[in-house]
Amino acid sequence: MSASSVVLLPVILLGLVSLLCFVGCHLPTGGLPPAFTGYSTTTVLGNPLVVAYWPLLELSDIFPAADLTMNPVNGQYIDQITSPAFYPWPDFSIPNPPTPNIESAAAPGTISFAQPGLVVGDYGTGDSNGSSPCVVVNGCFVNVPLASKISSLTSFTLEAWVRVDWSASDPHAWRAVLDARDLNPSCTGFAIIARADDNAPGIYHWMAVIGNGGMGNAGFTTATSADPPITLNDPTTPGGGTTFYLAVTFDGTNQRLTLFVNGEQSGPVVTSAVYVPNTTQPLWIGAGVPFAPQRPQAAGVIAGPLFPFVGALQDVAIYSKALDPDVILTHFHNGSGLTS
Repeated sequence: MSASSVVLLPVILLGLVSLLCFVGCHLPTGGLPPAFTGYSTTTVLGNPLVVAYWPLLELSDIFPAADLTMNPVNGQYIDQITSPAFYPWPDFSIPNPPTPNIESAAAPGTISFAQPGLVVGDYGTGDSNGSSPCVVVNGCFVNVPLASKISSLTSFTLEAWVRVDWSASDPHAWRAVLDARDLNPSCTGFAIIARADDNAPGIYHWMAVIGNGGMGNAGFTTATSADPPITLNDPTTPGGGTTFYLAVTFDGTNQRLTLFVNGEQSGPVVTSAVYVPNTTQPLWIGAGVPFAPQRPQAAGVIAGPLFPFVGALQDVAIYSKALDPDVILTHFHNGSGLTS
C-alpha cells in the first residue's frame, strides 16, 4: 500500500463530468468567486496523492458509482433493483464479549439519487443549490470491487462527507460510512463507523478502525471521536440532519492513526498502530461487514450486509498518504465553501 497515484491533467478534466458521468460535458467553473474552491476538481482531483474518488452524483443505479481517478475502480449501487434478495434487512445482535452486543438495525433498503449536495464548495459558488448531488440511503450501498491500488497502500487517508439522518428514537445501532475489512482468518483493512456507545442509547461517536492482523476483538485498532457525541437528526425540524466532514489518516512509517471531524483532530492519536491491508474483500460505502456471509442465509445466521448508514453520502476519497492536518483543514474549508 505504498504506491501513490499521480493525477495528471486528463484526470482533472475527467472530473468535470455531467450528472450522468459522461466525459465531455463539464461543470460550470468560469467566474468563480475567489473565496471558494471547486472542491471536486481542484481539492480532490487536483491532489496528486488521490488514488480513488467516488462523488456519488449518479442519477440512478443504471450507472456505476464512478471513480474519477486514474485507473478507475467503479462501484455498483446495491439496492432493491440490483440485489433484491438483500431486502428488507433484518436486525441483528452480534455477540461481542465481554462488552454488550453490537447492534445492526433493520433497514428497508431505500435509496434516493441526485439529492441536494452536502459539499457547497463543489461548484465554487458557496450555494448548496448549486452543489453536485449526492445519494441518500437506508440499507442501500455501493460495492467497490477489491482493487490493488487500494489494497497495496501502507499509509492512507480516507475521507467522506455525510449527513446523519437517524434520530435518537431510531434503533441504537452501528452505522457504517465505509467498510473494507476482513477477519477471516485475521483482522485486516479499514472502516469508518458511527459507533453506538455501549449502555448509552442515543449516544454515538465516530470511529476509525484498522485491522492489525490479530484475531477477534483484539485484531482491530480503533480511534474514537471526542465529545460531544454525534448530533442526531431532529425529525421535527425540516431539512434533514447535520452534515459532517470525516477524515482518517494512517501514517505507516510512524504508526499513527488519527481521526478528524470537520477538519479538526477529534480524540487522541493512536500511536504504535499496526495496519494489515485487506486483500480479500470489497469496499462498501454505506454498509458494513463485507466479510460476513451474505443474505439470504438460514434463520438465525448472522448475514450481511450489516450496519446500514441512514443519511446522505458524498465525495468519498482515498489518498496514498496520511495527509497533513493543515491539508485536512483546507479540504474541510474548501468543501464548506470557505477560504482555506
